[in-house]
Amino acid sequence: MDVKESNRIYMSMGRILTIVLIAGSALYAQRQHGGANTTPPTPPTPAQIAQRETDRLTRFFTPNAGQQTTVLGILTNEESQLQVLASQIQPLRTALTAAIKANSTGMIGSTLLLLSNLQEQEEVLRANAAGQIYATVLSATQQAQVGNGLGPLMGGG
Repeated sequence: MDVKESNRIYMSMGRILTIVLIAGSALYAQRQHGGANTTPPTPPTPAQIAQRETDRLTRFFTPNAGQQTTVLGILTNEESQLQVLASQIQPLRTALTAAIKANSTGMIGSTLLLLSNLQEQEEVLRANAAGQIYATVLSATQQAQVGNGLGPLMGGG
């Protein structure tokens, strides 16, 4: 086999490898995104989010069934209220993006003030739920597990 023939084989193999890599990448990307004709996944409901959070707290505190039911009720109420705030926050984030792209300093400032107020309300809801769980649901032994911070009550671990 001469050098020219050898180079031709290597170039052909390189092209084939490139085609295989591109095709594989396209298939992988399609599989990761569920294909081209699928709709985006439905966001979880407040009840689903509350259940997931209750499950997380259950792993940490090992509460009894009654405590779990109470925690689920508190968190479902919190998540329902958070969802209302989220529906108000999303258009403001869109407006903020537009204001930034337009370099509209007045609009940026006023939009951020509105956003910060709603985000503060979110934090108040989370803190109130954590306080209610700590004070009315957890036993003294479970409260001791929290330690000096808030850990699992505010989404930490």
